[in-house]
Amino acid sequence: MEEKSKQVRKLSHLARLSLTPEEEGELAGRLEQMVGYLEALSQVEDGAEPDTPCVVTFRPDGVEPSLDRDKLLENAPQVRDGYVVTPRSVGEGGEA
Repeated sequence: MEEKSKQVRKLSHLARLSLTPEEEGELAGRLEQMVGYLEALSQVEDGAEPDTPCVVTFRPDGVEPSLDRDKLLENAPQVRDGYVVTPRSVGEGGEA
């Protein structure tokens, strides 16, 4: 478990997260569960058939009316050159 805690500390440092010791312990436990699950999955034989059939139902593909552009732009708080203006969400340059 100490090895998992070390890994959690390293990952939290790389992700720029500050975790309490309790959070580190909780995440280490979750990491242990995930690794166990992946180990169990790796033991499944290639080409093994599932116990239950998988049925996927697709909706019919067709053209449907969309939003009216003029009505949409009427409700937008700010419009410029026919586009909705939104606040910048990503800065310029290499900011992280």
